Amino acid sequence: MENDKKRTLVLLVEDDPGDQKLMKTAIMNQGCELELMITPNGESAMNYLQMCEQEPQEHQKPCLILLDLNMPGMGGKEFLKRIKADSALSAIPVVVVTTSDSEADIKECYKLQAAGYIQKAAMPAEFNEILRKLVRYWFLTSVVLKV
Repeated sequence: MENDKKRTLVLLVEDDPGDQKLMKTAIMNQGCELELMITPNGESAMNYLQMCEQEPQEHQKPCLILLDLNMPGMGGKEFLKRIKADSALSAIPVVVVTTSDSEADIKECYKLQAAGYIQKAAMPAEFNEILRKLVRYWFLTSVVLKV
C-alpha cells in the first residue's frame, strides 16, 4: 500500500465511456507513474474528494483533475465552482476537457479558476496527441503539489 500512495493520482470526471477509455489509454501510456480515478459526474467526484478529506489513509487526493463540462446531474461548471470554493480542495488544478468551443464557456471556466481548457479533438489520434502533451506538461515539466 505504501508504494501505491507514492503514485500520482489524476481524477477524470467524464460521463462518456468512449471518452473515458480513450483518455485512460492516452494518459496511462505516457511513461509516468500515474494512477487514474474515473468518476462519471460532478456528484461522484465531490463524494470521492470528500472521502479523501475524511479518510486520507484510504483515499488519495488527486494532484490534477480533468473535467468534462457537459454531464448529467452536476455538470462541470458547478463542480468547478464548488471545488474552488472549498479551501481544502481549491489548490488542486482543474483542466477542462470538453467538446465545447463556446467562447462563453471558455471565459466562464477561466473565471471559475480552471487551470486550462482543452477542446476534445474529433480524431482519436489528434486527441491522443493533445493528451500526451497535457501529461508531459503537468507531470514532466510543471511542479505538481501532492496535496
